[in-house]
Amino acid sequence: PLPNYHDIMRVLMNISYKTKWIIQKISVILFLILALSLIFLGKNVNFYDYQSALNFVKIKLNALIIFLLISTIIIHFNIGVSSIIDDYFHDGVKKTILLLKNFLLVVLFTITILSLYIIIK
Repeated sequence: PLPNYHDIMRVLMNISYKTKWIIQKISVILFLILALSLIFLGKNVNFYDYQSALNFVKIKLNALIIFLLISTIIIHFNIGVSSIIDDYFHDGVKKTILLLKNFLLVVLFTITILSLYIIIK
């Protein structure tokens, strides 16, 4: 059977500081590689022209790179903001802020997936 939400969250909440640090560093490296790839692939595209930009994103490889880029940004942001929240906020407020942060990230990730799907379909 598939793990439920609470099992997944328990595993994610118990990741060590060292593991989070490593994931954050890997996400930065991936971010740089993906960003440079997009810059290279889009060097001859006129992004001021809507149709040219749309055609660029309609290419499945470019859409995949954009998806992976945004995913690495979200992962990096999540770890960084979570550590700030852990350091500067306390119990009651901390849970509310973490909940709002997680909700925002889910909304952003969902918008990313839906936007790319609508463009490339």
